[in-house]
Amino acid sequence: MFSSTLRACSIAVLIALSHTVYCQRERDTFTSLQPLEVSGQVRSADLGEPARNVPVRLERFSGGIVEQMTTDSLGRFRFTGLQRGYYTVVVEAPGFEPVRQQADLQVLFKAFLMFELTKKSLTPESYSLFVLDARVPESARNEFSKARAALADKKTKVSIEHLERAIFFYPEFFDAHLMLGTGNMDLRQWEKAEAAFRRALEIKGDSAPALFSLGEAYWREKRYAEAESTLLDGLKLDDTNWHGHFTLGRLYWDMDEVMRAGPAVGRTLQLKPDFAEAHLLAGNILLRLKQEERALAEYQEYLKLAPKGEFAVQTRELVQKLSKAVVEKK
Repeated sequence: MFSSTLRACSIAVLIALSHTVYCQRERDTFTSLQPLEVSGQVRSADLGEPARNVPVRLERFSGGIVEQMTTDSLGRFRFTGLQRGYYTVVVEAPGFEPVRQQADLQVLFKAFLMFELTKKSLTPESYSLFVLDARVPESARNEFSKARAALADKKTKVSIEHLERAIFFYPEFFDAHLMLGTGNMDLRQWEKAEAAFRRALEIKGDSAPALFSLGEAYWREKRYAEAESTLLDGLKLDDTNWHGHFTLGRLYWDMDEVMRAGPAVGRTLQLKPDFAEAHLLAGNILLRLKQEERALAEYQEYLKLAPKGEFAVQTRELVQKLSKAVVEKK
């Protein structure tokens, strides 16, 4: 109870507001052979029954479709063979309000999600959206499907080749540009990723995922002013996106603007309290502010959520030193 209260106070301190453990994740160190998957069920809120043959789309959190399918006779869906990371599951059935949930495979092996569909009235705007989707020619759709399959098999370069062909057949293919940017991010081709995200925004300028992705690309390129402006534009469209807030917090941390990084990370933890790396960065910020006891609580929470995380060894060493320092201070 005391530890939970202290963590809550730490978040409040961050929102109200020299090298440490946190550093940028540059490689995938996950070595377990256990398969990763996202599954779930879609039900009708009105009838209380499983919703069959409903389209379900799996996206990378930063944008770009990974795979899509339809629910079975019991309203179930299952995406397997996934890479470690953060995903968004989107259910968009004609005549129903679109719904989405986040799936965290950064620490967990499996995520199970429940969706309920509620009816909506079809507006002229939503009709226009369906018309735009229908304009994608079959040749582009086929290449896009091959790109998704290659990405699921972790063949990023092959996926990019198919995406480039899809865009050749249909230059206004928003999802293809977005996924192309994500693929280039995976290959650390920041400039190519930036170009893809910028093109996606030319097609759909009000896409929060595209803005967050472009902001991250700018951050990777150390173009901090452009990254900040782009991320803030994205948050104006979707202030509940924890990934956008966290990227902004990392940006401010790299800029050595601790008092601005604090609120961004605090907001991240409000939206996603089980995000290990946000607790790690929160600990660093609090330690910089000489809030040793609260920093200690955040480091301990990181170790609880990611006991085998990339920075677990360094964090344990720091926790030992801080624990001793806090006891001596008392």
